[in-house]
Amino acid sequence: MTATLTQLPHAPQLYWNAALSAMRRPGALKTLPPLSLRLSGVRTEATRLADYCALCGLTPGAVLPITFPQVAVSGLHMALMTRPKFPLPLLGLVHVSNRITQVRPIPVEAVYDAEVRIGECREVRAGLEFDLLTDIEVDGELAWSAVTTIIHRRPSSPTRAGAKRGEQAIPPSLAQYEHFVAAADTGRRYAAVSGDYNPIHLHAWSARLFGFPRAIAHGMWSVARCLGALEAQHPAPAQTLDVQFKQPLLLPGRVTLKWVAVSDHRLAFTLMSPGNGKVHLTGTLR
Repeated sequence: MTATLTQLPHAPQLYWNAALSAMRRPGALKTLPPLSLRLSGVRTEATRLADYCALCGLTPGAVLPITFPQVAVSGLHMALMTRPKFPLPLLGLVHVSNRITQVRPIPVEAVYDAEVRIGECREVRAGLEFDLLTDIEVDGELAWSAVTTIIHRRPSSPTRAGAKRGEQAIPPSLAQYEHFVAAADTGRRYAAVSGDYNPIHLHAWSARLFGFPRAIAHGMWSVARCLGALEAQHPAPAQTLDVQFKQPLLLPGRVTLKWVAVSDHRLAFTLMSPGNGKVHLTGTLR
């Protein structure tokens, strides 16, 4: 049964619950309970949207950017995963891919309902992988949906049972490119608009506690920043976005976005570090 909320728990409570989830011991868990959570009457905060667009290089308009609903309901994701019946610790979960489908653009002034639920769960070589399914309805009709794929990593060897995640091939020739800089404070600025205050994104000292030499950029900021750079290539609202996150982007960092049109309405793109060729993400936009 889906629980319905009229407002999200306050952020300090969510993060306290996330910290307490470190005590969970899932062991060799192979499946997750079919949890779901619904939030009604969501409104877009004009200031938050403006700050988001400015940070990601997106042009504000009459409809929401295709990535913004993911930000707007990220607290609902956390609320679901901090519920007592969710068995995994939140710290250490890794966001590996996102698939967004926009059935119709969402007007900025729209009031909508959001539902998030646990989807398919599977064992892979890195551990236990599962999908968070998010639907957004406007006036009772589906307008936007997303599949957010997450891995709970386990200490394992390459011979661990389970299928290896499929890799999306990077196009052999990405003819167009653009350089941009991810500033040192990008993680803190994005946290302020997204509500994602994971310490790996905020400061070098807090990221080092989790094994990173410096703070790393939020994956969804990197995607949105790519979309901002690609706006001139797709003037109409995007319908689908597929992205696979590869290697973390350390802050500060200089990156190169490369893209190519693979059909009249579809772009393939990749974000990489120009010095060492490290790929941070790949994706397609329709």
